[in-house]
Amino acid sequence: MDRRDCLRQQFKGESAALLPLLLLPAVQDIVLNGLDSAFVDCGKGLEPVAPPFKSRSGIYALMERMVIPTGRRLEAGRPYLDGCLSDGSRFHLFLPPLAKPGPLVSVRVFAERGELTLEDFGDTEEIDWLLRQISQRRSLLIAGATSSGKTTLLGCLLNRVPPAERLIILEETREIRCQHPHAVFLETRSASAEGVGEVTLPVLVRNALRMRPDRLVVGECRGPEALDLVQALNTGHPGSFCTLHADSARAALRRLETLLWQANGRLPLEVIREWIGHGLGGVVFLRREGHRRRIVERLEVRGAEGTVYRLRPLGPN
Repeated sequence: MDRRDCLRQQFKGESAALLPLLLLPAVQDIVLNGLDSAFVDCGKGLEPVAPPFKSRSGIYALMERMVIPTGRRLEAGRPYLDGCLSDGSRFHLFLPPLAKPGPLVSVRVFAERGELTLEDFGDTEEIDWLLRQISQRRSLLIAGATSSGKTTLLGCLLNRVPPAERLIILEETREIRCQHPHAVFLETRSASAEGVGEVTLPVLVRNALRMRPDRLVVGECRGPEALDLVQALNTGHPGSFCTLHADSARAALRRLETLLWQANGRLPLEVIREWIGHGLGGVVFLRREGHRRRIVERLEVRGAEGTVYRLRPLGPN
């Protein structure tokens, strides 16, 4: 079943009003601000379009169609939820009254726009450097802003990992796509209405370490899982990967430091930087330039001396 058929199967009746936006050529993001306004990004930034829903029943029918396949619940006690559509697109929902002017719907659209390759992200020197990091089992931190191409680049890199190696990929919502023959995926789960059954990223990291991984992959570090991951990098799991939101390669290191300190405020800065300096092999920073996502900065990380990293910049500072 192709992407269009998957979406038409999922969205019927009132909820089908979203289909024309989902099927727009080159659409990347859709945001609905209740019934008042809607915007789409087809590669030129968010631009206004006519709101697809005229009644609250229609937008709630849409949200129900999104939520049911996830097996999760969207309710007053937890009025927000992440998930994936049948075609792999990622969505986020937030309910009123905390969300105004009404239910907020955000969709990061997965569409077949031609298969991107590693070479689409940089020149020969940059790609050769990335491939050396993989072959030398140096762990990489991939950083950038939202929609800069972090997840897509990560998927391309995972495809270049030797096929005999076991990848365990950890995400809050499934986004990473790769064709590696020995990749397995673990996802987090929110607590039930009764407050039980939650599975967090730190829990996934600790379980993954017992599953004989050759490389760990964390889809996005933004919480205490960063501490578990960095400790794993220093105790026998080199060559791993994670992504992180930041506005430069050096800012990504500072952001990772902050996450470790938030996970354990008793850690001295010297220890944090020693763990990061010896666990990471490099940082890659991406930027979106029109339709293209490009590598604009690279840092080689060669350890730390006290509170000072030993870094080798390979791109603009």
